[in-house]
Amino acid sequence: MPRASLAQKKDFVTKAFCPRILALASAGVQDACTVNGFDSFADLLSPFGQDVLTQITIQDGQGAPYFLDKINVRFTTDFVIEKSPAHSSSDVDSLVKTCAAACIEPADPSFVGSDGVVLDAAIADDISTWAPWYTLFRQQWVGDMQASEHETFMIPVACLLVASGSEADPIGALRALQASAAVQRVLTCGDGGTKMLFYYMLLHDGRDTAALQTIDLQFDQVRKTFGQNSALLKINTNTDLLGAADASERVKISSIWGSDIAATRPLVAHTDTSYGEMLTMRDVAALRDAVKLMLVRSVVPHMQYVIRVLSDQTASERRGITGRLFSAGRRYLNTSSKAENTYVGADGEVYYRHKSPEAMLRRLADSSFMLKDYRFAQSVYQIARRDFQSEKAWMCYAGAQEMIGVCKLLWEVQTTKAEFDSIFEDAVLTYTHKTRTPRRYSLAVRCTVVYYELLKHHRFYVFAPGALLRGPAFSASLTALLNEQAAYSYLKVGSRPNVRKFAFYAMLASQSYQKAGMSDLASRCLRMVRMSLKSRSQEPLRADSDDEKDHGKLTAEIKSPTRASMDEKAAALGAATGDGVNMDKASVTAKTKWAAIDSYINHELGRQSMAAHNFDEAFQYFMALMGDEKTPPKLQSKYLQELLQLFLESSDQPATGDGSNGVVKHTGPIELSIPSIDPQLVRIIMSPKLEGEDAMLEWRLDGSSPSKLSGGSSGLQQTRFCSAGEVVAVLLVVTNPLVIGVTLNNLTLECAFEAAGDSAATGASVDSALDISTVTTVILEGEQTTMVTVQITPRRAGSVSILGAKYLLCDILPTFKSLVLPGRRMNDTKEQRMSVVHTPDTTLGFSVSSDLPRLEITVDDLPDTLMSGSMHRACLRVANSGELPCHSVTMWVSHPSFVGVRPPRLCGDEDEEDTGMYVSWPDVAKHERIQVPNVLRDYSTFVLVGQQADALGSSAHCVEPLISLGPGEAFTVPIWIRGDRVGAHTLSLCIGANSAAAAVPKDLTVMRSRRFEVDLLVTPSLRVNAFVRPSTRNPRERLLGVEVENMHAELSVQLVQTTFTSGFYELVPVSNSLGPRKALVGPRQSISMVYRARPHDMTQSDRLLRSDSPEMFAVRALRQFIYSSEKPASTPEAIDLIYSNNVFTDEGIDCKHHSLQSYIMRSQAHRRRNTLRSGYPLIPDKYHSVMFPLFESFGIDFVLFWSQIGGPGRAGHHSISGIDLGVPHDYLVEGLNPPTEGAARTWLSDTMHDREALIHSIASRSEAALRSERPLDVTIRVDAAQKSGPLYVADVAVSVFNHSWRYGYQFTLDLLSPNELDEFLAEGARMDYSGSRAAWSWLGETSYSASVEPHGLTVLHARLSCYAPGTIDVALWRLQASASMEPTAVPAVANSRNLDCVLYPAQPHFVHVGAI
Repeated sequence: MPRASLAQKKDFVTKAFCPRILALASAGVQDACTVNGFDSFADLLSPFGQDVLTQITIQDGQGAPYFLDKINVRFTTDFVIEKSPAHSSSDVDSLVKTCAAACIEPADPSFVGSDGVVLDAAIADDISTWAPWYTLFRQQWVGDMQASEHETFMIPVACLLVASGSEADPIGALRALQASAAVQRVLTCGDGGTKMLFYYMLLHDGRDTAALQTIDLQFDQVRKTFGQNSALLKINTNTDLLGAADASERVKISSIWGSDIAATRPLVAHTDTSYGEMLTMRDVAALRDAVKLMLVRSVVPHMQYVIRVLSDQTASERRGITGRLFSAGRRYLNTSSKAENTYVGADGEVYYRHKSPEAMLRRLADSSFMLKDYRFAQSVYQIARRDFQSEKAWMCYAGAQEMIGVCKLLWEVQTTKAEFDSIFEDAVLTYTHKTRTPRRYSLAVRCTVVYYELLKHHRFYVFAPGALLRGPAFSASLTALLNEQAAYSYLKVGSRPNVRKFAFYAMLASQSYQKAGMSDLASRCLRMVRMSLKSRSQEPLRADSDDEKDHGKLTAEIKSPTRASMDEKAAALGAATGDGVNMDKASVTAKTKWAAIDSYINHELGRQSMAAHNFDEAFQYFMALMGDEKTPPKLQSKYLQELLQLFLESSDQPATGDGSNGVVKHTGPIELSIPSIDPQLVRIIMSPKLEGEDAMLEWRLDGSSPSKLSGGSSGLQQTRFCSAGEVVAVLLVVTNPLVIGVTLNNLTLECAFEAAGDSAATGASVDSALDISTVTTVILEGEQTTMVTVQITPRRAGSVSILGAKYLLCDILPTFKSLVLPGRRMNDTKEQRMSVVHTPDTTLGFSVSSDLPRLEITVDDLPDTLMSGSMHRACLRVANSGELPCHSVTMWVSHPSFVGVRPPRLCGDEDEEDTGMYVSWPDVAKHERIQVPNVLRDYSTFVLVGQQADALGSSAHCVEPLISLGPGEAFTVPIWIRGDRVGAHTLSLCIGANSAAAAVPKDLTVMRSRRFEVDLLVTPSLRVNAFVRPSTRNPRERLLGVEVENMHAELSVQLVQTTFTSGFYELVPVSNSLGPRKALVGPRQSISMVYRARPHDMTQSDRLLRSDSPEMFAVRALRQFIYSSEKPASTPEAIDLIYSNNVFTDEGIDCKHHSLQSYIMRSQAHRRRNTLRSGYPLIPDKYHSVMFPLFESFGIDFVLFWSQIGGPGRAGHHSISGIDLGVPHDYLVEGLNPPTEGAARTWLSDTMHDREALIHSIASRSEAALRSERPLDVTIRVDAAQKSGPLYVADVAVSVFNHSWRYGYQFTLDLLSPNELDEFLAEGARMDYSGSRAAWSWLGETSYSASVEPHGLTVLHARLSCYAPGTIDVALWRLQASASMEPTAVPAVANSRNLDCVLYPAQPHFVHVGAI
């Protein structure tokens, strides 16, 4: 059907109530029509009565002019007011079925897509295209309406009498037609006072060439006889029937009447009749002009005349309140007038005689309406309505109400919307409930249809559902038709379609269609509901969701008396909520998003498809049924039984999937939603008997964590590999979403196998390449989740992909569950970005290689809880169970400071004893110098088999590895795990291996790896803190205090030994009185130890400036990194460390043992790297090992060894790395000087900013450290005092020591006496001084100005006096210093600060003054 525009919707109403013209023709005219394929002359004129352009100005009933642009008329051949019987429900069903059959196919509307309702299409599309059978129904229903006694639209306004010029007496023929019975019936319905318009037409048939000479004379006689209302028409001028006329012209002429018949009589059975064989385009133009001339000259003026006459005759009825009172008095005082004007029809209704004032009012209003004077017509209808209502002429009253509403919508659009809705509601209810005529339902349907079309014209869709639902429902097909249109209207209401209400009314329409036996349309409505629910399930549930309101609306609609009966409504609700299962209101309300209705829809569609032998589609609907876990248990059991029965019935049908014999049968396994197997939860486990995760990992050169293969960087498509003959376990998480139990039988996997170098193979080749196990029975209770393991054993090299799981549901239905996932979204080209394209997914697959090592790796005795500092021994065992030797085994640990690794040992070697991490030694030296490597490595990687330090870079650490591991051989590796830090940690160990023939890419190492993870909880044992104080005895020394607190509440801890390591300092205890008993720390107790840090060798005071020192290596590397085009590549030389040991027990700990020493170095490297990352973030990690040493000359590392008394007897150690003595070492600033030899690097503009930022960060860090670390120290030594009168006078030596290696200082030293202290309290000078202010004072000069060289010492001499011998605090002084910097080539950013400082004593300095 063509798309209907808004104008067409309005024209439908105007054409339904247009003027009628009675067209009567003589026998000669009838013969002229017959040769052209027409049954009557009215059929010949029918197309030219539509949209006749009048373009004239006429007057309304009150004399006001208005413009009439066009008019429609209908030509009829007879007129009769028949007492036709009412339309029965079977008649309506037959009509609706005929309309539906006239459409090609009841396809789904355009707004229904594969993913649900397309909201944009629902808003934009024309509603008339969604149900074309409704368009046919409304055209046929309104067009077939017969003349009625309560309205005058069907009474012809004029009679067209046509005679042929070929007849002997045309005038006599016209007089005979005028006296015919049809004309007399029209005259009996006359209006009294007005005459019938007769229009006379003389037709000349072009076939009669002889009459051509006399036709003009005959027409003159007709005009003289009948007057000006006469016309001459010449047709059938195509006398050459042999094809002289153009064929395209024949088609064009025939299509004029074909289109008219399709529009006015759409259900008429049309043949291939060709209309207008004798007509030409000139004849068509003559017919159009003749009709227009008749309307403009005769019909319209006559109708105006009738309106004026009727207006004058009914003036008293329309004159206002006076006329109303007169009419009321006449009505109540003169009863004979009422009896003369009204009569009771055969149907029991009250009607008015044609000459009564009420009937003339109706005729006046109808005539004005047909001439499109809607305003005047509405006013007349309103006057007549009051008379109809007072006389209880309900048929006339309902008709007047109907036309008042039509007039309001045709011209008074701005009226109150609720007003015309109430008018139409009153009209429909009056037709339905107050009238007694058998045609009351037919008229009510016409009123509903007309109102609905006008609402569509104005887009007032908000009133459309109510208007349609008020229509009479005396037929199931009519109920379905109106419900379907109401559902469509909800998609047009507002800016956003109401999908839920659309689904509800579409479901009601489906039930009515099913009841009427129209299963195709019922299935169509159910499919629409199913798609609408699907689209709504994808929308987020709003917080103000009104699902309960929807249920209330559903209940209200069920109880509505204007729709189907109560029994039908209850049946609809029962079917939607469980098909006979008793469900209370609370259970229905609890089902959000209409899950019960969705289940009902799928069930009905499945049953209908099953009845049509479309088993493939039936399976789809029943499978959707099984996916709803909210369905009650009884229904789930019923649906499952029907699904199994469906499979058994389809198996018995001798049809294939093509449906050649009307049976569409599903072939192959069915993919059901039960049970649920999530592909994302499927796990492929290599060597399932072993712990850990097996995969192919990338071992990169920087010693970082081995990672899974990243796309094409490794050149490999799979991340999981195994060798031939190795068992692979596939773990499936199977969930039963139903509340009833099901059974899975013969559960196995369907896989695809691709041999090396071959294409994918399935079937027998897969069976020969793979051994796939089968799980015989899996019993799943309601809502149960279980894990099922299927084992795959590959026999040949290639690649395996898991496609899905196969099983028998309840040992009957073969089912397939796809496990294929979409790969990565492709976004490389424009086409890929505009569409959704995925790469092939390799998640559920693995490769089988004959070159991979096959190792059995186990880690025994991994702890889950440790005390901080304690050691625990675990064991790594690696066995080669393959047929190839393994030449490379490497281990990576995530926490190097937690793990200590001993050299591997082949199983069976008993020569070497497995000593512990702590090796006791009876004679531990107090001070010893040991040379150790000073390279900052990443000690997270260990080579256990083979020499791959070159392949893995400098990060690999070899612990006396084995050369190779042959088939059947095994080795063990002792692993010591220490609780390095308190808290919860996840330790990862990854062991990778390669065979000799394995291919390795150049930029990284790809190895088959097994990863282990252990959750370790470290609890507190000891709390160790260190503090630094300056020494009052020697400015080169520092006092280092260590405080140890036992955090355990029950066990005691024995301190075994303290060890300090430094490249410059040695540490000696201040007191040697700490023996084994005093070194025992009880529960919740603490102990303190104080050590003196002093230079080990004073002759090496210039150690920092030596070329082989770690500091100078860092300066050179930094200078090369900043200014040279070649990055640093060399490593620092070994360093001599001074080990200072203090043993508290009989035997100490040998710190030189390689296991303990390598572990301590790994811990130091881990902390050193973290410090460099935070201190120098602009230097990449990969340059740390070639720019910074592991140990600095002036750093101090502390280790405390202890053992636990009682309990399990644990032993361990605590350490503190990089103890800061408060001495500045700003040597890195020297690296900012450009090189003196060779050309400096030419910097680009984009890298210049990075260079300046790096220089600024290093310079700023050195200056900040200089300010906070007190670059100068002052010590005071007081000689013996001598008696000098009443005073005691002593000589004092004041030493100023410069800790800086780069800056010299100019300083001023002010010695302060106690009585002068108040002047300096505001500056922060010795606010804690508590001695007597008059006990002593300085003598002589108290202010000294001097200088001190870098790392130099300046001694000043002074004197003090004391009134009496005793102990005094002489730490009263102020030192103002300014750095003296020589001109250098360091960038200005490093020399822009004036390094000045003001120092005061940090602690008291007590001396004893006594007489000699």
